[in-house]
Amino acid sequence: MELLQLEYFLKLAEKEPVTSVAEELNISQPALSSTIKKLEKELGVPLFERHGRNISLSPYGKVFRDYVEQALIAIENGKT
Repeated sequence: MELLQLEYFLKLAEKEPVTSVAEELNISQPALSSTIKKLEKELGVPLFERHGRNISLSPYGKVFRDYVEQALIAIENGKT
């Protein structure tokens, strides 16, 4: 699991659609989707539910988001 994956996940969990988030992060939509899929594979659960072109957080994603938020805050606090 990489820090960048967690940052991308959190950004996508906060704002949709994928293309808008990818543009904001200055990466391609396929790169963002690939990063999220790798994270899901590592965790063994779907973090997002896909509905055609739309996505929403899965129940696993909602729980994971809370932990990721706390982890990123702790990392930021550690930096300061």
